[in-house]
Amino acid sequence: MSISTRDRILDSAERLFAEQGFHVATLRQITQEAGVNLAAVNYHFGSKQALMRAIFKRRLDALNAARMKQLDEALRSDPPELEQVLDAFVHPALAFTRGGDAEGQRFMQLLLRAFADRDTDLHQAMRQEYAHVMRRFADAIGRALPGADADRLRQQLDFIVGALTLTMAESALKDTRIIAGELVRFAAAGLRNALPSGQTREVRYPLEARS
Repeated sequence: MSISTRDRILDSAERLFAEQGFHVATLRQITQEAGVNLAAVNYHFGSKQALMRAIFKRRLDALNAARMKQLDEALRSDPPELEQVLDAFVHPALAFTRGGDAEGQRFMQLLLRAFADRDTDLHQAMRQEYAHVMRRFADAIGRALPGADADRLRQQLDFIVGALTLTMAESALKDTRIIAGELVRFAAAGLRNALPSGQTREVRYPLEARS
């Protein structure tokens, strides 16, 4: 199957941005590698910043679709199990970036470069683009922990995002399912411990132990 011009540009830009950084890689390099002219980049994306956002959106759309599918499964229980909700957020991300796939590893490189470069425009754009995903997970966690403060849950979810990002970047080889289970238990313990005094803090069985 032939690859569209848009996808060729995205693939080339993703490779070069991951290898060299967003500020170093040039549109000339990208067009040469993709075998297109500059007019094609301008037509499909309009600017280098918009091209960068499109790269992230392509990967994050697929990742968040996998998260939503797993979350739908967790929400079949009412109330949902906290560990299952957290696993729906954590495991698809780890499976993508640590699954041995070149695309996942390259995207992880790109993600780390974006954090290192402190690209606030990109961070803000992605935060707005996927705010609905974060809201849905915050709502699901709230259903799993009735009585928890909604504003505090959203802040704690930001903490979990930070821990997940560092875990995704960890180079030590370890089974993804085990890593996800450990992070889920850590996050669940923190969320339960933050409940108001006297609130129930039921501890579930580890994910690996369930049939």
